Amino acid sequence: MRYFSRIIKGLLKHIKIVVTIGILGFFIYYFINNKEDLLKVLSVQPLLLLGILIFYSIIFYLNGIFIKVILKSFNKKISILESFYVSIISSLGNYFLPMRGGAVIRSVYLKKKFEFSYEHFVSTLYGYYIIVFLVNAFVGLVSLIVITIKYDVVSIPLYLFFGGLFVSMLVLSFIKFPVKKIKGSKNKIVDKVLSIIRNILDGWNMIVENKRLLVSLILITLIAFVVGVGLFYIEFKALGIDVTVIKVLLYNCLSGVSLLVSITPGSLGIREGIFSITSDILGISNEQIMQLALLDRGVMLSCLVGLFVGLWALMGIIKRKLSVSSK
Repeated sequence: MRYFSRIIKGLLKHIKIVVTIGILGFFIYYFINNKEDLLKVLSVQPLLLLGILIFYSIIFYLNGIFIKVILKSFNKKISILESFYVSIISSLGNYFLPMRGGAVIRSVYLKKKFEFSYEHFVSTLYGYYIIVFLVNAFVGLVSLIVITIKYDVVSIPLYLFFGGLFVSMLVLSFIKFPVKKIKGSKNKIVDKVLSIIRNILDGWNMIVENKRLLVSLILITLIAFVVGVGLFYIEFKALGIDVTVIKVLLYNCLSGVSLLVSITPGSLGIREGIFSITSDILGISNEQIMQLALLDRGVMLSCLVGLFVGLWALMGIIKRKLSVSSK
């Protein structure tokens, strides 16, 4: 059984790599053969590009605030600057590594620098996802209802998906499950699923027991959601895509829940696939989805690299000054 599980695990790892290479190859092939889409992205006004950069910087800063808030709840101190830096390196990890690899980088950094246990980090992160998915599912349902009423467009699969996700998150958030009674399994795949469930429930229990932490995480989630809507709205306008705020809300919700299937670096191709499937209700074409993908990922990567270099240099200067002053 263990031998079989190892084979499955190795096979899945290779499949993820092949899928990632395949999707990346498709993107390159597409823009080589559709130069007009590439030129449209490259012709975006500099002022709008600056706006997208600013919104992404705010999102990464909020991720840093999340790290600071979590550490504070465990009586660990980290500066705003360093939490921002950790946010950037973990985001770079998510962009270049599959399965949210940035979370692993972040947990290793916090363990080494602040002796913050990996178990606590994973549990609180998974618990935080309950809030994130609850907000996205609720707003997604409201957006669908408004779109149905206003545009007479119905998507039963999306209703079922957001409805199921919303109910699931409500159940997890209001019912306190006996985490310790969830036993493992001899099957590694089943055991991994059970381990994730235990981490989610354990993390959520820790969060709700600390009311200040709960309120802080809810505020971070709501602010990040609003910033995300603003970011995507600017991206749509930058490419000359006529879109309403309600559809941008739905677009943002779909982007948020793509975390559920993050098997490629930065959910490359996964998020675009979700948008393509729901393009009718979003009111955008597949060509526009590809343009948005290139603009969004290109600016985000530029922002990450720029912030990483800047923060790394700044932290180096501060470290040298502290070293000199301590002598």
